[in-house]
Amino acid sequence: MKPEDDETHRLQRWVHRSLLAGLVLSGLLLALGLAAATRVSRPEDGQTPQPMRALVESAARGEGEALMTLGLLALMATPVIRVGVLAAGWSVEGELRFAAVAAAVLILLGASLFLGMG
Repeated sequence: MKPEDDETHRLQRWVHRSLLAGLVLSGLLLALGLAAATRVSRPEDGQTPQPMRALVESAARGEGEALMTLGLLALMATPVIRVGVLAAGWSVEGELRFAAVAAAVLILLGASLFLGMG
């Protein structure tokens, strides 16, 4: 096997691990949130978004809606993490053109997040 093949397989493994970790984390948070929400009979309003700190504190107290919201956020962050892993992997492998494209995608994602929150 060529050294490039080993590096490619290593990058593929890291991408696979990052996607799997995001999926597992999201699934666990959603399942815990659903279980917590079903044991409490009071409905949440869910109309105003909470700041991240308050969301994490609510999830730590076991509030179902907060856990499910964190699960959805983890699921949405998974592709972004994948692009970051690819950018880092391509940089290490010396594939600077691909790394630059991945970095540009990350910058565009960050800009859209920043502009969308305002």
